[in-house]
Amino acid sequence: MTRVLFDAHQLGRRQTGNETYVRELLRGLRGRDDLELIAAVEAGQRPTDVLAPPVRIRRVPSNGFARLAAMALVARQERPDVVHAVYFLPPATGRPTVLTVHDISFERFPEFFSRRSLMRDRTVIRASARLASRVVTVSETSRRDLVEIYGLPEDRVVAIPNGVSGRFRPSEASSWAPYTGDRPLQVLAVGTLQPRKNLLRLLDAVAVVGREIPVHLRIVGPDGHQAAEIRDRLASSVQTEIVGWLDDDALAAAYRRADIFAYPSIYEGFGLPVIEAMACGTPVVTSTGGSLPEVAGDAALIVDPYDVAALAGAIRRIAEDGPAARALRAHGLARAATFTWERSAALHAEVYRDLVAQ
Repeated sequence: MTRVLFDAHQLGRRQTGNETYVRELLRGLRGRDDLELIAAVEAGQRPTDVLAPPVRIRRVPSNGFARLAAMALVARQERPDVVHAVYFLPPATGRPTVLTVHDISFERFPEFFSRRSLMRDRTVIRASARLASRVVTVSETSRRDLVEIYGLPEDRVVAIPNGVSGRFRPSEASSWAPYTGDRPLQVLAVGTLQPRKNLLRLLDAVAVVGREIPVHLRIVGPDGHQAAEIRDRLASSVQTEIVGWLDDDALAAAYRRADIFAYPSIYEGFGLPVIEAMACGTPVVTSTGGSLPEVAGDAALIVDPYDVAALAGAIRRIAEDGPAARALRAHGLARAATFTWERSAALHAEVYRDLVAQ
């Protein structure tokens, strides 16, 4: 049995995709009989089902550098076969290490990050990636970035796609039908309020569509870098509703209520909301940004994230072309079914086994 010390400090932080990855991967790993899991969680973390036995808990401080030092101490005390961290590697654990890096978007688009976070990430994440025994990322796009930008050996970087939780599924209460024009078109966007998510161009595209049909844009997600500026602009539109963070059940309901899910991000390492929306049966419009074509495949309309007219045209096509909307829904459901956390957990366990065997 392989003993793994797992960095789970992001649980409870409402960190969208990063937290989802930690929670759902733990859920997949904890049921395996070939692993013993020790989760390093912040001191104030409340109990959750993924932290229940057989997972053992070790408490660490919430402060970043203090947390990493505490994880290193726990590693020396517990002597796990593998230490698995997320983005930031604890120093001097004396054990084989796995580091998850979802993406290095801060290297591709530094203008979308604060100076403080940019300096930290470029220094610490780069050093952590180079020191880790294995680096796990979530797409081939991110894998190429890590190899090209950080110069990591290809055999040390493994791409393991995310999964989609069973909470995200079509409605059982009513049958789905394409938009018919009898009410405002419901467009949903999900993501942190920050420039990289491209919400202001989406707002412009919705305004274009709104000249022909009534549209309601609903935006779900917590505040991020430059959120105040984005909120001010979004608030100026009577067509737009800003919801904030939602838990998975409420988020799944939001996907199911939408006629269209729009995710025109400028860059993503994966783009988890795309497959969550697909799993709920909602037609998707997304962009060529980063990994999004890789994740969406042929199950979404894909546009240039900088092209407002193309984004508006894709939204209008789904609204006006019922057969196209039905085809996207069917392809999306099939596409989402190929992404499972069970598969992701199995591939992570394989990485652990390979390290222990060396």
